[in-house]
Amino acid sequence: MLKAFLILFLFLGLGELINYLVETPVPGNVWGMILIFVALKVKLITLESVKPASDTLLNYLVLFFIPFGVGLMSYFDFIKSYWIILLVAVGISTLITLYVTALIQQKLEKNDSVL
Repeated sequence: MLKAFLILFLFLGLGELINYLVETPVPGNVWGMILIFVALKVKLITLESVKPASDTLLNYLVLFFIPFGVGLMSYFDFIKSYWIILLVAVGISTLITLYVTALIQQKLEKNDSVL
């Protein structure tokens, strides 16, 4: 379990390092997720080596949304004033995300069947 957390935090640290050196608008944790995805895809690391830590973190995923919910309450007046615009923006961006995800999934499944 400790090894799994070490691997996850190593990739998080690498992502933060990339963000610090390159200064992109992409957050370091996103870079870390991209790096760990690539490492898993090219079989640099195995899924079994990170699965214990990822399963543990997924069990407590709900707790990670508490700070977001508390921060959201401080913008209650703004949300109350612009709720229709926000609802449309969230709906459209969700549909676009689902569509792009489906396209990528189809492309990846097609490439996996060739290999």
